[in-house]
Amino acid sequence: MKVLHIIRELKDNWPLELAKMQQGKGNEVAVLLLHDAVLSRPPKGFKVFASRDDVRARGVESEAAQVDYEAIVELIFTNDSVSCW
Repeated sequence: MKVLHIIRELKDNWPLELAKMQQGKGNEVAVLLLHDAVLSRPPKGFKVFASRDDVRARGVESEAAQVDYEAIVELIFTNDSVSCW
């Protein structure tokens, strides 16, 4: 199963713990960073994406693959399960 976790806040470890558990069960897990979550270091071991507009608005750089709104919608609709935190 393809799983997408959309993370919007800093310092919320629960979504990543859950993502690790899901990945350990054989799921294909990706993480999308939005809002202030783009300020954090991208987690290792997942496909990680960051909203290009949020990265630019905060004046930072991100190691995550930057995506526009069209790509975000595509991510949401191509995954079997989407959780927003």
